[in-house]
Amino acid sequence: MREPKLDDLIVDETATARLRASLARDKAVKITVTIDTKSLHALKEASRQTGVPYQALVSRTLKHGLTRQATMESRL
Repeated sequence: MREPKLDDLIVDETATARLRASLARDKAVKITVTIDTKSLHALKEASRQTGVPYQALVSRTLKHGLTRQATMESRL
């Protein structure tokens, strides 16, 4: 199988623009937060087991909780 040439590649500029716009909207912001020791240890243990950095787990957990709360509120 021959290797493709760059000239042969087709770039979907519309999809690329959508992806870049989406990434720009979801930009992370650094904050400082105080968290209890027990929760931090649990997050770091989950991080060790999964290989996902604990800061990313904090972000995911927060996003999940907020999404769940918004879903419950929308049902009221």
